[in-house]
Amino acid sequence: MGYIENIMGDQEQVVYRTHRHIIVLVGRVLGSLFAFIVFVAVGLALLLPPEGREGDQIRFYVGLIALGSLVMPLYLVVSAWIRGLRGREFIGAIWRAALAGLAILIVALLLMFSPGLKAVGWIAIVLAAIPLVETVRTVADWLNEQYIITNRRVVEVRGIINKHVRDSALEKVNDVDMTQSLVGRLLGYGTVQIITGSDIGVNMFRRISNPARFKREMLNAKERLHASTRIPSESEEASITDLIAELDDLRQKGVLTEEEFQAKKAELLARL
Repeated sequence: MGYIENIMGDQEQVVYRTHRHIIVLVGRVLGSLFAFIVFVAVGLALLLPPEGREGDQIRFYVGLIALGSLVMPLYLVVSAWIRGLRGREFIGAIWRAALAGLAILIVALLLMFSPGLKAVGWIAIVLAAIPLVETVRTVADWLNEQYIITNRRVVEVRGIINKHVRDSALEKVNDVDMTQSLVGRLLGYGTVQIITGSDIGVNMFRRISNPARFKREMLNAKERLHASTRIPSESEEASITDLIAELDDLRQKGVLTEEEFQAKKAELLARL
């Protein structure tokens, strides 16, 4: 039994589940994957070319390319600043990119001005393991980030080992606000915000896959929940009682068998 099934109540069932769009994963792993490729390329450039002037020239050009690759970590830092992140949020968003950029800068300068230091090549290969592990962790985190609709609530689950669960009961959801840009409509992602009675978004699901279906499934589940918990009026109860009486009369006349009568009776009583 999975983690989701363990946190669900009795008679609770998953109606629909989705996760963040693949474009979110690409944005998260782009920097670390780029750093991995740079470190591996730099390490191989130091270790594989032959000794001598020709090998030094190759390493110098690779160093120039590595120096130019600093555009990527610089872009990540600038984009975090443009998004309005400041203080701890800004540091949390850019520290990996800044650290990778610093390491790339040091290795690139060593390639250009000290091409004979083969030990640096092995260091670069070892350093490549750091962004590789970060890439694997990011992919695992993306796979474990789920947005689930059950027949009772909407659940957001995050975390690989340490789990964080946040949910909203369907009966408390008044509306669902969906936002999709032009690119989001073309690629199939968008942002869904759950609105409560006080018009405060309880949950904000950013860039999830197929947000239109997510919204539709949520509203349908809420409607089914409302229908199942609706209290019949006195007129409806009287009508059902009359129908049961008519069915009983048909049974006594032999039109319905006992099994058919009990089945119809149970179906009518289920509406109460």
